[in-house]
Amino acid sequence: MLFYLIAVIQLLANLNQTSKTVTDSSSPVPLLGLIGAVMHFIVILIDAQQNQGLSSSFFDALSITAFIVVSMCLIAQTRYPLRVLFIPIFLISIVCVAMANRVSLHIPIVASSPGMLTHILSSIIAYSLLCIAALQAVALQIIDYSLKERSNSIWLRELPPLQTIETLLFQFITIGWLILTIALVSGGIYIEDFFSQHLAHKTILSLLSWLLFGLLLLGRHRYGWRGSLAVKWTLTAFVTLVMAYFGTHFVLEIILKRTV
Repeated sequence: MLFYLIAVIQLLANLNQTSKTVTDSSSPVPLLGLIGAVMHFIVILIDAQQNQGLSSSFFDALSITAFIVVSMCLIAQTRYPLRVLFIPIFLISIVCVAMANRVSLHIPIVASSPGMLTHILSSIIAYSLLCIAALQAVALQIIDYSLKERSNSIWLRELPPLQTIETLLFQFITIGWLILTIALVSGGIYIEDFFSQHLAHKTILSLLSWLLFGLLLLGRHRYGWRGSLAVKWTLTAFVTLVMAYFGTHFVLEIILKRTV
């Protein structure tokens, strides 16, 4: 996606200019990102029209999730200092779109009832929010490490203050966890074979991730968990959630050349 790439180049250029910052209000990055997101949506829409519906295959699902993440960050950056996260987000989105277009495997998403639609939408939104939280956790770890090492790198200069990004981290985790709860509850109600053999690993890993995020929020509320401890819990819970869905699809579709 050309506009994503141009936005990344602009962000990197800003990092190397002492007179400008990534958060400069005159920066064209948000507009470039918005155009890129619109083009990304058009690509997804064209694929859906050609195949009579959205696809849940590995790369198609990654592309849809990447679009949601980009859209959420574009909205959130108008209020919160998240713009530096666009660099990894845009780069990952470029790869996702390219691979989705290259690998022509279509597994239709079937929303047979409003309940199933609720499950699908809440799952995608929860994944996206918790993905942003995971990126924030990485940024938090970079800030924490840099402060301990008394580093003065350009990356540290552009990242938000430690307290700010930590607060944002738990805000995204809280919202993502609540929506993940909706996804799991609706899945348990509307998916008849939610715990059947071919879905058991996905269900168990999703529940484990939900539990880990829940314990992290409890630890934050009762014991004031923060810093490296919060980062470890966040990344462990997120990787577990990724394995619940994308891990299964990767093994079956990419390695075994089968569908779920």
